[in-house]
Amino acid sequence: MRTDIHERQMELTMLRNERNRIKRRLEGAERQLLEATKLRDQLKNQLSKEQQDVVKLGKFSFANKLKEWTGKWDAEMEREINEVTEAELKYNEAEKTVADLTAETERLKEKMNQPDFAYIEEDWADFLKEKEAWIRQHDTAANRTLQQIADDRVRVRSMIREIDEAYEAGGKALRTLDAALDKLGNAEGLSMWDTFLGGGLIVSALKYSEMNSSDDLVHRAQRALRHYETELMDVQSLASESFKVNQNDFFTFTDIFFDNIFSDWTVHSRITDAKSQLNTVHQEVRKTQDRLRRKKDEALEELKRLDQQEQDIIVS
Repeated sequence: MRTDIHERQMELTMLRNERNRIKRRLEGAERQLLEATKLRDQLKNQLSKEQQDVVKLGKFSFANKLKEWTGKWDAEMEREINEVTEAELKYNEAEKTVADLTAETERLKEKMNQPDFAYIEEDWADFLKEKEAWIRQHDTAANRTLQQIADDRVRVRSMIREIDEAYEAGGKALRTLDAALDKLGNAEGLSMWDTFLGGGLIVSALKYSEMNSSDDLVHRAQRALRHYETELMDVQSLASESFKVNQNDFFTFTDIFFDNIFSDWTVHSRITDAKSQLNTVHQEVRKTQDRLRRKKDEALEELKRLDQQEQDIIVS
């Protein structure tokens, strides 16, 4: 009977933990979606304003004609077009983020509604009544120790599961960063040729093509890192003070990326700076992956210790 109670408690506890984890993620995704939607709308308004500035500058007026005569019109038009380009790229990124978070929210809602969670609280309440009745008849020091071991085993197994999921998410983040870095590396080489060796129209077109296609790759990297962040938060909640991650090191890099690479399409150093930013993020993810591996090794050792402790009590 004692074993049945421990196994039933472990089963229900794991199920409740999973339900609560999904609930936390859903609440977080909904908050992020609200913030992302607000930012997207702001960027849309900014893009509209920048586009209107270009149209206004392109219309005939005596003021614009005067700028043409004085040679200022071309420079101002170039500046306005650059501002439109930057605003459009930031808006497109925000639009993709909203779409990602919308899909994530719907997925989590569906998981919250799965049958296993339908009566979990009622099942838990019934179990506690059953356990209370059993404890009143069989409450001994050995039983209390075995119960503590069972509770610790649930905690450690939950941590191992979260570590595995975080490690898998980190691997995906590294692969997306590799792809983005490869694309920027191509753009960097073409930019060097174009800037310092007079590459001509074809090289310039290839450079801009590589920079433009890196937009989607960077978004994929950001999406993978956002998922990695969520998984790391689950590990951190279980590991408490023993596992801390400075999330600011690599979860906000895209703001810097877009400011660096697209605000001035003609400067070679912008591409180099953006590539350096992604390399820094890549290194931080690898360091965190190493820490996750060490943390899993510690958890597996703790499981062995708990198993041995339980076995010693049973055979004594």
